[in-house]
Formats: sequence, structure tokens, C-alpha cells
Amino acid sequence: MNNRKIPNHPDTQASQFIVERLNFFDMNLPKLRSLFPHTAHTIYLNHAATSPLSTRVTDALHKWMTERQETRIDNYVPFMDTILDVRRQLAGMLSAPLEAVDVCPNVSTALNWVAQGIVWKPGDRIALPACEFPANVWPFLHLRERGVEIDFIPHTDGVFTLQDVEAALTPRTRLLSVSWVQFLSGFRAPLAEIGKRTRERGVWFLVDAIQGFGALDFGDVEAQGVDFAAGSAHKWIMADQGIGWCYMSHRLMEALHPPMAGWLSGVVDWDNFFDYRFNWHTDLTRYRLGTMNNAGIATMKAALSVYLECGRQWCNQHVLNNAAYLAMHLEKIGLQRYGSPDPAHASGIVTFRHPDPEIVYEQLQKKHIEISVRNRLLRFAPTYYNTLEELDHTIDVIKNL
Repeated sequence: MNNRKIPNHPDTQASQFIVERLNFFDMNLPKLRSLFPHTAHTIYLNHAATSPLSTRVTDALHKWMTERQETRIDNYVPFMDTILDVRRQLAGMLSAPLEAVDVCPNVSTALNWVAQGIVWKPGDRIALPACEFPANVWPFLHLRERGVEIDFIPHTDGVFTLQDVEAALTPRTRLLSVSWVQFLSGFRAPLAEIGKRTRERGVWFLVDAIQGFGALDFGDVEAQGVDFAAGSAHKWIMADQGIGWCYMSHRLMEALHPPMAGWLSGVVDWDNFFDYRFNWHTDLTRYRLGTMNNAGIATMKAALSVYLECGRQWCNQHVLNNAAYLAMHLEKIGLQRYGSPDPAHASGIVTFRHPDPEIVYEQLQKKHIEISVRNRLLRFAPTYYNTLEELDHTIDVIKNL
């Protein structure tokens, strides 16, 4: 076990706890890290952008491609079992019924299903935090053409309060959409508290969960009052691009009219090709239009299997510990935090101001350390396979600039 001690810090007891927890998890890391070949040469702290792929994921993709090439060229029917497996994985992670969960192309597509599926009236209002990633803004701004008004919730450094949310909800507000984890500040929104307020007011509650799902434990989606949630798999899930997932509550599904239809969405007996009688599926598969990204689905199943094998609580704790340790030491060397230091709102993202962020980024690149610069801020996003040694090396490089 690593016996290194944290240097003096205002909260020494809490700091030592972080190291002890990291050391506990480090005993389980070698096998996990062996699944990620990049760890031999690169410190990757950029999981909020695009994540690396494990050998489990690339093996699954290779198997799918080989079957398509040689043994199961037309693998449409056999692959349905894999799609069902992924839906079961997702339903378990959300504590949701299977019929409320499905795969989807990406978050933007899923949010547009809701935005275009609600029957809007001129003067209806939508509330959005003013610090949202554009994918959670444009589907709703597009509705201004129908007379829908957008109310932006104010924020400070990517952080907003429940009072800010309540103030934005008017008698004409019909929908509130927030990110579970804000893409820049890393602020983790209090979903249960927000969900309670939206239910009391009869407001649809949407959640963009892309910046945490697959690393942090989302919890019970229904108990938190969420009507719709979606995420893409190429970030914290660590699967391929162009594939994602979504959840829709029963009450929202009953209220929405799917804005598009395809040969998989309206026909229960899919291989009776001349039966044109329209009959929407009763579950979330009604939003399927046609041939899906099966290669991406194969990678998502493999990636989620790694996560679930490690354990949701194990991953959740390790991600939070890594982010807290990194934030603590970057603050110690003088960087100013962007976002909230409150552990109740912590995530895997920690972001800092620096007078020369591009220079820091370039120097880290030279040392094979990957982060992001967003809005001229340094964004760090470690996940559960990152180690204390990697974080210490990153801190040292920045300290020596």
C-alpha cells in the first residue's frame, strides 16, 4: 500500500481520508488498468470530452465486425439479444422499468424527440440554466418559432441554486431541462430536489446525464422525479461515438406524440412488411426509426460491463476521490476554482482559471497528459481507473511551469 502523506492542508483530516480511500481502491486497479493500453504512455484526464476505449470494447467491436464479415453477415435478428442486454444494463443502472429505457443515436436526437413531441402553445415557457452545453439549448431555442419563450436560470461560475430554479418556474412554464453534471463547472445538480419542485408545479423535468452517467451512480430515476434523461456513450461510459441511451417516464410517454415515424416505430410485427396499419409501440422503442448503430451498441454493452463489474459505488467513490484530490492540490498551488467546492455537488469534472491556459495545455500535451481547455478554462476530468501517481505527476508539471 502507498504510504505517502498529503502535505499540509486546511482540512488535513479530510485530505488524509481521500488518500486512504484512494489507496484502498489502488489495490484493485492493476487489472482494471490493463484493459486500457493508453495508460502505459498517456495520463488521460479528459473523459468529459471523448474517452479512450478498453480492450473489452475493441474486442467486442472486432467480434461484431468479424461476424458481419464472415459468419453472421445478416446478423439483424441475432443482434436483438445484444440490444436487449444493453437495455437491461441501463434499466438496472437507473432503477427503471425495461420498457422505459432504450438506446438512441445521441443526446441531441433524444432531446429533440421531446422538444418536437410536445404540443406547444404561444406563450408556453421553458426554463434552462444559462450555463448549459449547447446540445441542451438549441432543441428548445428552435421552438421560439412556435411562440415558446425561454427563461434562462442565472448562474455563478456554472453553479445555480434551488432558489434560482424556483424563481424561473412561472405558471406558463411547461418544461425544465438541466444537465445532471454541468459540462464546464462540474456542478452536480440536486435532481431529487428539483424533481420535487417540478412535480408540484406540473412541469416536465428533463436531464442531460452525459457528463456523469457511467462513472457516477445516477440513482433511482423515478424517485428523483425525472421525466426524461439521456446520455451518450463516448464520454464517461467509455464506448464508441454515435450511440447513446434514453429514459422516458410513463406519464411523459403517454403525453408525447413521436415527431417521426419509421418502419421499426409503428409496426409491432416488424417482418410483416405489407401490414401498413399504424400501431405505435407501447414502450420507448416507438422512437426507433430504422437500422440502428449496432456496432456502437456492441461497444456500449462491453463498456457498461466493465463499469458494472467494478461496481457502481466503487467507481462513484473513486471518481469523486480523484477529482477532490486533484482540486485540492491545484488550489494549493494557486489556481482558482471555477465551480463549486461543495462535496454535495461534486462530480468527476474540476475546472480552474489560469492566466495562460493554452500554455498549460501545450506543456501538459508535451508530457503526454490530456485535458481540455473550454472557454479559456482548464478542465480536468479523471475517472475511476486513474491513479494517485498520475494525478501527482500532473500537479507537478503544472506547479513547475
